[in-house]
Amino acid sequence: MTPTSPLFQTLPAGPLDIIGDVHGEWAALQALLHHLGYDEQGRHPQGRKLVFVGVLCDRGQDSPAVLDWVTQAMAAERAWAVLGNHELNLLMSDPKDGSGWYFQPRPQDEQRYAPWQHYPEQHKAALHAQLQQWPLLLQRADLRIIHAAWLPESLQQIADAGTMPLLAQYRHWEADFHSQFQRSEWHDAYHQEQQHFQAALEDESHPMAYLPATGAYDLLRSHANPIRALTCGVEIEAPAPFYANGRWRFTARSPWWHNYQQATPVLIGHYWRTWQTQPTPPHRLTLFTEAAQAWQGAQQSVFCLDYSVGARWRERRNGVPTSRSRFHLAAMRWPEQVLVRDDGTVSAAVR
Repeated sequence: MTPTSPLFQTLPAGPLDIIGDVHGEWAALQALLHHLGYDEQGRHPQGRKLVFVGVLCDRGQDSPAVLDWVTQAMAAERAWAVLGNHELNLLMSDPKDGSGWYFQPRPQDEQRYAPWQHYPEQHKAALHAQLQQWPLLLQRADLRIIHAAWLPESLQQIADAGTMPLLAQYRHWEADFHSQFQRSEWHDAYHQEQQHFQAALEDESHPMAYLPATGAYDLLRSHANPIRALTCGVEIEAPAPFYANGRWRFTARSPWWHNYQQATPVLIGHYWRTWQTQPTPPHRLTLFTEAAQAWQGAQQSVFCLDYSVGARWRERRNGVPTSRSRFHLAAMRWPEQVLVRDDGTVSAAVR
C-alpha cells in the first residue's frame, strides 16, 4: 500500500494515454496527439485523458510551447502530469545541460541546441507556481505513474514529512545530505577533485580517469534525497567514466525494477530507451535487455516510455530528417497496453 502525501495524487478514471519524456519536441508531441485522436485543445472524441510522465522540457526546439500547451490542458482537466527531474531543475533554479532556453546566458547550450524558443521572462513566475502544484506520482488501483523510480523507502520518507511543501522538502533533504557528506571520508578529496578538474569535467575531448570522491558524492546523493531518488532514480558505480549530458560521469542509472515485486503496473520515463538495435555503451548494459515493446522487472510490471526523442537535436545537427529519425515520442494506451509512436506506428506492449 502506498503511503499518503499531498505530493501523491490520484489518476482520473477511464481510458488514458500516457506519454513519455517530450524534451521540448513540440512537433513530435503535435504529431503524436494527432495519431492518438486528440484535437488542438487536448479533447478526445471518446473522452480519453492524457498523462505525462515528466520531463516535458530541455534540449528540444520549443520547450515553451510544450509546457504552455500541457499546463493549459491540465487546467481544463484534459491532461495530468508528474514532475520529472528537468522540471525540478527549473523549480530549484539549477541550470543543466539543455536548459539554455530558460536559463540565460548558457552559450554552450546555444551552440549545441539552437535554434530554439526561449521562455519569456515575464511568464516564469506563473510557470513556477504551476509546476509547484504537480505531484511526484499519480496512481489508481490498476496503475502507477512516476518519472524515474518507484522506491517504497523514498515514498515513505516523503510521506513522513507530512504537509511540508515540495521545494521545502527538497531543500531539507539536500541540506541533510550535504551535512552528512561534510563529515564523510570523501569530503576533502571531493573538493580537491572538483577544483582540479573543474574545466575537464565538462570537456568531452578530455580523457577522464575515474575520480573516486566525485563518484562517491554522486552515488550517495542519488540515495540521500528521496525526491531526487524518485525523479532521477538511484545510481550504481559505472564500469568506467563516460560523458553524457554535458559532463563526465562516474555513476550510472540502476535498473531498480528488478527489485519491484508488486503486480500493480508502474509506467516511467527517464531511461532513454530505443526502438532500434544499436551498440550499447558499458554503463547501459544492465538497463534494457528486453525488446523495445517489452515490460521490465521481476514481475514484468514496469514499463519505460522514454524512447529518446530528446536526442533528436543530434540528428538535426547532422541533417537527418524527422522521417528517418531513430528517436521517437511514444504513448501507451491504457488499459489496452498498446504503444503509439509520433510517426503513427502502433504495436502491442508485450510480456
